[in-house]
Amino acid sequence: MTSKSAPSIAAPPTAASPPGRKRRAPGQKHEDKRIAILRMAAQLFAENGYDTTSLDAIADGVGIHKATLYHYLPNKETILYQCLLASFEDLDVEIAAMRDRSVPVLDRLRRFVRSLARAQNGDFGRCLVLVGERPLALAPGGKIKEFQRRLDMAVRELTLEGVLSGQLRPVDPGLVSAMLFGALNWVPRWFRPDKRLSLDEVADAFVDMLALGVVPRA
Repeated sequence: MTSKSAPSIAAPPTAASPPGRKRRAPGQKHEDKRIAILRMAAQLFAENGYDTTSLDAIADGVGIHKATLYHYLPNKETILYQCLLASFEDLDVEIAAMRDRSVPVLDRLRRFVRSLARAQNGDFGRCLVLVGERPLALAPGGKIKEFQRRLDMAVRELTLEGVLSGQLRPVDPGLVSAMLFGALNWVPRWFRPDKRLSLDEVADAFVDMLALGVVPRA
């Protein structure tokens, strides 16, 4: 009597990822969720204030349990600190671009102001401007303050270069930096995407008023 081999049964296709899409590594999934938590927290901190935003509200906003949130971030202070760090993570490129002397000073300043306006009006940037680091009890603001000093020095150095090269009239670099950051830091408090001006248009207007003033010249 001949034995018949059992028919082969094909393994069912996995439903984890649709055809043509790569499955993300577990580490990437963890990082994606961590960023989602930070982004939700930044939005709530900016809208409702740091003190009145609870971990429960952050967890609910992301759609997870509060206990699960602790797998990603240990406490609210750490969440705020990570939000503030994320607010300037892409600006190193802009600081480097400000040192490119093949580009006119005013063009470099315009690019920097545009980039900073975009960064400050994103979720993390608005959190930095509207909440700041004052609620942090452990004073971990060294990296934040150090980066803010780098931004200030980049504007001062560019202004000084413009003055020495004759591209700008003699002005105080410190005052230029103070005026520029003072104006930009106020934008997240009033800007709305549905307004008649875009962020780039606001940034360009600030640069034009800074460079040319508002009084007609002969």
